[in-house]
Amino acid sequence: MNHIRILTRFLAAVSFALLVSACSVTSGPRYDTNPFSVRRAFIRGEIKQALASYEAQAQEAEKNAESSFFPGRYWEEATAAYNQASWAALAAGQLQKSIAHGRRAEQIAEKAKSPLLQHRAIRNLILAYRSVRDFDKVKDLIERGLKVVKEIPPNTTVRLSSEADLYRELGTESIREKDYEKAVESFLQSVSLQEESLARRIRNQIHLENQRVSTLYRLGELGNAYRLAGRLDQALEQYHRAFKFVEEWALNNFYHGSLLRGIGEIYFQQKNFSEALDSFKKAVALAESQQRPYEIRDASDRIADILRTTGKTAEAIPYYQRAIDQIESTRSRLESEEYRQSYFEGALRTYGSIVIALLQSGKSEEAFDYSERARSRTFLDVLGTRVQLSKANSTLFEEERALNERLSGIKLKLAAEEDAADSASSRRELGVAERAYNMFLAGVKKENKEQASLMNVEPLKLDQVQELLDSDTALVSYFIAGRSVRVWIVEKTRTHYVEMQVSREKLSNLVKTLRESIFALGEREKLTVASNELYKLLVEPALPHVRGKELIIIPHDVLHYLPFHALVGPDGHYLIEKYPIYYLSSASLLQFVKEKRRAGGERVLAFGNPDLGDPEKNLEFAELEAEEVKAAYPDSVIYVKKDATEEKSKALSPNHDILHFATHAELNEDDPLSSAVLLAKEGKEDGRLEVREIFGMNLKASLVVLSGCETGLGKLSTGDELVGLTRAFIYAGTPSVVASLWKVDDSSTAHLMSSFYRNLKTMTKVEALRQAQLAMIRGDGRSDLLARRGVGGIGKLGETPSSVLPALSSNSISTAHPYFWAPFILVGDGK
Repeated sequence: MNHIRILTRFLAAVSFALLVSACSVTSGPRYDTNPFSVRRAFIRGEIKQALASYEAQAQEAEKNAESSFFPGRYWEEATAAYNQASWAALAAGQLQKSIAHGRRAEQIAEKAKSPLLQHRAIRNLILAYRSVRDFDKVKDLIERGLKVVKEIPPNTTVRLSSEADLYRELGTESIREKDYEKAVESFLQSVSLQEESLARRIRNQIHLENQRVSTLYRLGELGNAYRLAGRLDQALEQYHRAFKFVEEWALNNFYHGSLLRGIGEIYFQQKNFSEALDSFKKAVALAESQQRPYEIRDASDRIADILRTTGKTAEAIPYYQRAIDQIESTRSRLESEEYRQSYFEGALRTYGSIVIALLQSGKSEEAFDYSERARSRTFLDVLGTRVQLSKANSTLFEEERALNERLSGIKLKLAAEEDAADSASSRRELGVAERAYNMFLAGVKKENKEQASLMNVEPLKLDQVQELLDSDTALVSYFIAGRSVRVWIVEKTRTHYVEMQVSREKLSNLVKTLRESIFALGEREKLTVASNELYKLLVEPALPHVRGKELIIIPHDVLHYLPFHALVGPDGHYLIEKYPIYYLSSASLLQFVKEKRRAGGERVLAFGNPDLGDPEKNLEFAELEAEEVKAAYPDSVIYVKKDATEEKSKALSPNHDILHFATHAELNEDDPLSSAVLLAKEGKEDGRLEVREIFGMNLKASLVVLSGCETGLGKLSTGDELVGLTRAFIYAGTPSVVASLWKVDDSSTAHLMSSFYRNLKTMTKVEALRQAQLAMIRGDGRSDLLARRGVGGIGKLGETPSSVLPALSSNSISTAHPYFWAPFILVGDGK
């Protein structure tokens, strides 16, 4: 619920900022630096105009300060304007800009010797850095903030509230780190300071209401911390105190929903299901009356959980569906990538729950459909938020943003309105805005279905997947939910569902063991045990239901890291020895890769061993690999070292049939769009061909090969890095991508790629890769490529073997080990 916490704090903090009347600029453009102006602009859907105005005011105040004999007032105006610009940028989802403005505000506040303004800048920066998941920076800022507020005059409401803010942030960090007792301590301190501030005589009514609202938020968060720490009675006490204050202060019911949900969670943990159900149903009714989609989603989801827990699975399904409807209608309307991503991270559990509920009700086909919706949303939320959505029409992304801002503004206004007439008018306005957005999506879909899939949920249903499958192909789709792995075997005219009882934790440990033993090379027994067990758990139950001659594997979660084709059955043979195997991140991707299917061509563009300015990143055999590509395809164009530049890749890629990158790549789990293929620098390009840039390319290639180190996956997560890099190339125009699942030795890669390209002249892509891998398993092929340098640290032929594997003879190099051939997978179209 990180997105809700950040947005709630944003609005609450903006309201509280009215305390700082000395920071307001009373003249100037329409959007002055009055602390309420950000909120008003957000409600009106004019946040971008407000942001531009704050930026202009800040720059003007800076100029005035630099030319004035008495710059103090102007420095304060500049700081206040930059603070407001930082808030506005955060609300608009422009996180880098929010950070830049917050930094500038803090710098000027120091110059103006204003600890209060410096504290406000630090608060902005905490939220902005949390949004980009730089938690180390968040901690540093909290510590700095606690020092800064000590410079504010003591025993004032401003000093007390400012300290309360920072202890609240400490509590939030402790919850993120799962140190719940420490979180309780921090929130207790925050509540104590806030109540002390509230006890002081406050003449300004707006100031008083803001103080009360802040107190309610802090009590709710303290209750949540107690609940997470398992101290349920104390948690209930805080929620009841908050309810008492709502009635005593005659505040509207805007704040009731979170309190009702908190109490419902406590009753649920206590297995008091009737009271829990009552609390969540009240929360849903209240959220619907206020048009608050987050709260509708959360309460509906928990009602469904309670019904399923009490054996009423059929009644639970509509509530899960209602929650998912809210997830999918809200997700695309959150401006910030972090809001979208964190929003869906919290929502994934709901998809798993409905899949389980549907399967328990005997509805395996519907369960498959929802598993596809979950996969599509996982990918789309990671990749679809910061991509320029139209290569042909650069205004499309801005149009979507404008519609989203309008919808967000109307919903915020609805939530704040108490007058029935005003609410009715706003609901009509909301209906018009939603119809406009749906018409926009319909238009995009008509022009470009794949474009629309990046903006809204467009997964295929089971029968649509079957229509797209070739008659000789079986699709095996895995989904981890609860303590089981759910598997659908889908073929052209038949489907079958099987379930394996195994926890995600056990699977993760097995996958990790397999990968570690592959890297170790000498631990063959450990590798065999892990491989056999994974085969028995994941493959053996599915194979009796496979009639096809080829397999498409749809992994899920940690299974993205698993080379299914390298698993060994009880007969001692690898799965790849029985089937050609290729991979997709989602069955719904079939519609796009088949549309892009095209005949192979002879024009290959290859980049090998680019000069990255670091001798340790030299890939000696990558140059040889590029030469081997040219030997197979004489019309190839190859660039190596300083000539293998990002600029050439962008300029020349659209005119070639196959793109080959024998280079390093960097993957970023936290920001998959910044994952990049590393090339040499040239001109204005920095040498990083990033995922966000690949999306903007217009490729005609039938195949992209990423043969460098770690172009597939790095550390164990949910696999979004691989999804990101491969899907970007598919979106850019290619139907097929070859990538690697772990760091690969460049000499054995040259060997495998030489075979692959020769095979490609007469075989399908999946069969060409399979035969190249089988040749390495059999020990066939180009021993000259391997002898020029040993593989896997074994040492060159005729030399003393390395200390890494002293048990292996220097002349017994074997490429049959999965380390050398198993990392390569074909993603997309196998034909």
